[in-house]
Parts: sequence; structure tokens; C-alpha cells
Amino acid sequence: MRKISLGDFLKEYMAWVILFVVLALFSFTPNFLSLTNFINMLNQNAYVIIASLGVAFLMMAGEIDLSVGYMMSLCSIMSGILIVQKGVPVFPAILIVLVLGICLSVLNNFLSTILKLGRFMTTVATMSMYQGASYVISKSVSIKGFPDSFKAIGQMYVGMVPLPVIIMLVLLIICSILMGKTYFGQYVYALGGNADAARLAGIHVNAMRYIISALAGFLIALSSIMLTARIGSAHATTGPGTEFTAITGILLGGISIRGGEGKMSSVFAGVMITSILTNGMQLAGLDTYYQFIAKGAIMLLAIGIDVYNLNSRTRVKKAGEKNA
Repeated sequence: MRKISLGDFLKEYMAWVILFVVLALFSFTPNFLSLTNFINMLNQNAYVIIASLGVAFLMMAGEIDLSVGYMMSLCSIMSGILIVQKGVPVFPAILIVLVLGICLSVLNNFLSTILKLGRFMTTVATMSMYQGASYVISKSVSIKGFPDSFKAIGQMYVGMVPLPVIIMLVLLIICSILMGKTYFGQYVYALGGNADAARLAGIHVNAMRYIISALAGFLIALSSIMLTARIGSAHATTGPGTEFTAITGILLGGISIRGGEGKMSSVFAGVMITSILTNGMQLAGLDTYYQFIAKGAIMLLAIGIDVYNLNSRTRVKKAGEKNA
């Protein structure tokens, strides 16, 4: 059996270590450790975790998308227009919104390819485009009046467990298997590690990027549907900001912004760290501004972990080359 050093353990499970530290930090806060509070936190963050899974696929492949929040906004507005204003049945409307999410994400990849820019720079532009489109299409008005059959997606309980939590856990398991047990996962890691080497190995890099984009778009659109159903209304402000929470959680989960590594299970831990921190500070009665400071510190910690891991890999690589 291979022995794992403390350094390797911390590198692989850093998100879970931080998660338990944060849990211990607020363990003496009244009502924090209650089952109801934990279920509420999972319910409130189910859509964030699902969106984060989509972003994680992109980051593992060496890409990053800043337009996620306004992609969610457009999907939310489209849900309202189709179901409330046009009277489209819930199931066909959901399918249309999922296709819209896929198309928006694929468009980001297409523009990145033809402009020969990284997805980061491309999505800085499309983020603004999607933002403007959300406000124009909705006329800056909140869309209300969703039927109960739609709101059930975000509000229904199965026993004590909210339906969004069940959907999130199922998708987390599927994504973990996809990345850890299939050739597709190996291709994603290869693409993020070195696209040129992946191309030489026979991987169709461009096709893979479109497939990954479509998968990310599907998950982002689904997260938007779940959020819209939970709050029972659609507005252009539904979704923006999710991208930064997702990226912070993903980095805390050990997925490098440069791609090529990471586990989906750690994405869950990373996102929950930010959620537990916010929840614990609220229950402790700390001001909102302190929460902003804490979230900024968590973002810096996430970036610091990514830089540390990169430097560690670089040192190992140089040592290997020196000994060769």
C-alpha cells in the first residue's frame, strides 16, 4: 500500500480540512449544528454547487468562464417568458431553457476559438452582452406567477430532504464518476494539463472543448431553473455573482485555474466552506460588512492554495529534470 505523506494528504483533501476547521470554529454558535440549519444550507446552495460543477469541468480543461451569472440570468428570464407570459407547459419550457444554456456556453467557446482569445477574455465581453440582453428582454421587470408544478423543482421536499439537495447530490455523484472512471474524464484532464500534448495523443481538442462547454451550459441552465423555482420569480438580477462563489469554491476544492487536476467531490466541500462561513457569521450576529471581509479573505486563501500547489508541482518537475 502506497504511503501518503502529510503534505500529499493536505494537498488532496485541503478543502475538507478547511471545511471541518470552519465547522469547529462555529460549533459553539447557537443553532449552528442543528440538522435543520444544515439542511437549509444545503438547500440554499444546491443551485450554486450545480453551477460550480459546470464551471469545474471548464476549469479542469484549462478554461474559465466569467459570464456564468448572466447566463443564469438569461435562462431565468426565458423561464418566466415561456411559462408565465407565453403559457408554454413546464416540461417543454425547461427543455428549451436547458438548450439555451447549452447554446450560450457553446457560443462562448465558438467566439473564443474564432477570436483566438482565451475564454476568460471572451467571457468578459459576453458577460456584458448577456447582462444587457437580460435587462432588455425582461424590461427590468420581475416576472412572477409561476405555476406550482414549476416551483416544486425548487421548493418540494422528499421527506425531510429538499428536492434540490437530492438533485445536487445525484449530479455530484454522476460528475464524480464521469471524471474519475471514464475516458471522457481522462481527456478533460489531458486537455487542461497540456492541450498540445493531448492533440498529439489523438484527442480531438476542439470537439472536446465544445462537448465540455455544452455540459457546463446544461448544468448552469439547470442551476438557474432551480434558483428561479425556489424564489418563485425571474429577474435580470437572478444569478449574477454566482460565478465568483463558484470559482472561489472550486479553487478551495483544489482545482487549479490552470486546469489538469482536481476532484468533483472537493468542489462540494469548497462551496460549502463559503456557505458555512456566511451562515455561522450570521448566526453569531456579525455585521454583513464583516462577511464581505471574510469572503475576500477566503478568495485570497483559495488563490494562495492554487499558487502553492503550482509552485510545488514546479519544484517537483525541476527536481525530476535535475536527477534525470
